[in-house]
Amino acid sequence: MEGSTNTVFMPPVLDGSNYALWKVKMRGFIKSIEERAWLRVLDGWSPPKLEDADGDTRLKPESTWTVDEVQTSNFNSKALNAIFSYVDTKMFNLITNCVCAKDAWEILQKHCEGSASVRKTRLRMVTSKFKSLRMEDKESILEYDCRLRQLSNESHGLGNPIPNERLVNKVLRSLPERFNVKVCAIEESKDTSTINLDELMSSLRTFEMNLDLQRKDKGKTIAFEALTESYDEILQISKEVDKSDLGEESISLFTKKFGD
Repeated sequence: MEGSTNTVFMPPVLDGSNYALWKVKMRGFIKSIEERAWLRVLDGWSPPKLEDADGDTRLKPESTWTVDEVQTSNFNSKALNAIFSYVDTKMFNLITNCVCAKDAWEILQKHCEGSASVRKTRLRMVTSKFKSLRMEDKESILEYDCRLRQLSNESHGLGNPIPNERLVNKVLRSLPERFNVKVCAIEESKDTSTINLDELMSSLRTFEMNLDLQRKDKGKTIAFEALTESYDEILQISKEVDKSDLGEESISLFTKKFGD
């Protein structure tokens, strides 16, 4: 439609090494296709069945499916097609025979993330990295924010989302000394348990930019003072030269002092 601003962002192709990113983007992609398609990934789907006169269960002919059964099957097909479309050949071979989107999703998850014990080990590693995380002196708030959120996303993907309050407290306790004034101001004026992480990072970036401006202004002031001192020195030398006979010795003195 002309003038439409809706944009669908395609997920990356899953190659086995980018599962954490693929998982998040694929979930959003399937939900953008149809919210009920994502429900088929969560709840699963199986072809409708019926019992014959002998009490045996068999698949129900598609031509006899009800409207609801057709619709539910269609949502599953949309989700399964999305998964099929964004995996490489190696990953596709794992799910070729799947007819249920949930089955395909869980097979890929287990293959890429490992068993429950493997996921627990990975979670312990992520938790350890989070505990030791500190902002480096030469690092910007934006760079630190990216590292923090990467660990947060990894933890969330492994089934252990980190609460906002814990993320906020982590930031306030892991900043370099140049942020001490800002941290004290935040802790004195606000309840840190109610601060949103995005709000905190935005406030810290503003403070960081002001620090950068102050350093630049200070540098300009120092440079101006140095230039002024040099000008005053040259002016004094010029006066001394004017009072002299401008002999070779005076010219040599002037040249030497000017050169210095």
